[in-house]
Amino acid sequence: MSEPDNPPPSPTLRHTGGEIAMILIGVVLLLPGLCSLFFVIGAVPDWRSSDPILQALLALWVLCFIVSGIGIALIWLARRNARARAS
Repeated sequence: MSEPDNPPPSPTLRHTGGEIAMILIGVVLLLPGLCSLFFVIGAVPDWRSSDPILQALLALWVLCFIVSGIGIALIWLARRNARARAS
């Protein structure tokens, strides 16, 4: 009798401590963008006014979205490193 062919188990993603830290920091960095998105949607009716405070807030919102982009990049990089190590 022959033994049935068992496929090798699929590799599991195992994150190192550094990757876990990158993911956690990335999630924290997503929060300013989420908050900014909430306030941008609330300020849409006032876009046509030339309020200088709204113009200053626009620069702050852009900065918050850049910080969130860095958070997305950290999460993506940690996941990519874990997948590369698993294969």
